[in-house]
Amino acid sequence: MKNVSIIFGSTTGNTEKVANLIKDHMTDCNVTVSNVVDAKDAMIESADLVLFGSSTWGYGEFQDDFAPYYDNMSSDLLSGKNVAVFGCGDSVGFADVYCEAVNLIIEKASDCGAKVIVEGLKVDGEVDDNLDKIEAFAKSLL
Repeated sequence: MKNVSIIFGSTTGNTEKVANLIKDHMTDCNVTVSNVVDAKDAMIESADLVLFGSSTWGYGEFQDDFAPYYDNMSSDLLSGKNVAVFGCGDSVGFADVYCEAVNLIIEKASDCGAKVIVEGLKVDGEVDDNLDKIEAFAKSLL
């Protein structure tokens, strides 16, 4: 059984909801979901697949709790790991930086030697309006 760690930062609860929806669709895996403030290196070390999730705030900024975690992401921990990234954003109000956190995490994980296995999931607006997209993303990880 594949071990999956989902590490997310969420302010309003939307990114946390997406994390749990992804977990719900990965029924053939052993999935651990953790808020980024509670994440431990062991969660990555023991995982066959690591998912990172962060919403995008302001003008292309990380969710507050995820920012310091991002700064500490390293090749010591991520090199050779399979990684996928998801996040929530607003394409109407911030079209030019829509889900920029997803792009930045993908770039950083790649720079740290991780293998990004799928295109990042970008959830626009209300989570409930994106359920099919979230399910398809989760199933693409299996």
